[in-house]
Amino acid sequence: MKKMIVILLMSIVFILPVSAYAEVDESEVVVTGAGLQMTQTKPLFADITLDFKKSQTSAADNNLYVMDARGTAAGWGIVLKASDFKLTRVVGGQPVEFSIPVSSVSYSALYKSAIVGTPIDFPAAKGELAVNQVLSSEDSRIVAVIPSEGAGTHQFGVSYTLHVPKLITGSNGQHVGLLQGTYTSTFTYTATAGL
Repeated sequence: MKKMIVILLMSIVFILPVSAYAEVDESEVVVTGAGLQMTQTKPLFADITLDFKKSQTSAADNNLYVMDARGTAAGWGIVLKASDFKLTRVVGGQPVEFSIPVSSVSYSALYKSAIVGTPIDFPAAKGELAVNQVLSSEDSRIVAVIPSEGAGTHQFGVSYTLHVPKLITGSNGQHVGLLQGTYTSTFTYTATAGL
């Protein structure tokens, strides 16, 4: 009889569901966004040897790297503005600035790759790339990515073409043929949240 009771008790123990012995607890992890960052290489225009008999151009290109680690899937954009290309000369004992207008430059952007994350599908309208845009002293968009796209790190290439003018104007109002020397412009790239 004792054997029968022990067997019956053991049977009851094995019949009870295992979950009756489990404990449930919750665990949490906090994810903090690291921000939107961008770096770029310097665009270097090819040197020009003057030839007024033909239209001339100078090309440059650079790479942009965008890291979206915000964790918001809010989309982003890159805008560019630049100053006129300037050269200072002394004329009649006074410094005169001569300028190649920034609008002499056109640019286009190309998506190169996703370094980290899912590639952005630009042909499927997941973003926009600049094509033959004219450079300006006001912000002009190079790249835009719609919300829910663009997380991770992405590489873009930008190509620039400077259409060399035959005449330039000095800060004294004087019009002259293009002067030899080094003309300098400041390019400002800005990463913006959202579209």
